[in-house]
Amino acid sequence: MNVELKLLTEIEECRKEMNRLAKRYSLTSKHVVYVSSKLDYLLNEYETIKQKDQQPPFRKVSC
Repeated sequence: MNVELKLLTEIEECRKEMNRLAKRYSLTSKHVVYVSSKLDYLLNEYETIKQKDQQPPFRKVSC
């Protein structure tokens, strides 16, 4: 499984867990905040990978 697909799977699992916890606890509970922080991290990682994929390859320029 490639890194991008693995991250998307983790993001979805984390999102489901956060929703489950938010129904059980308050949105500001340490449980929900922890999972929310983890989700933020995963989303940032995914965005970083996507941006790298969209950049054109580096080309050496001669002077």
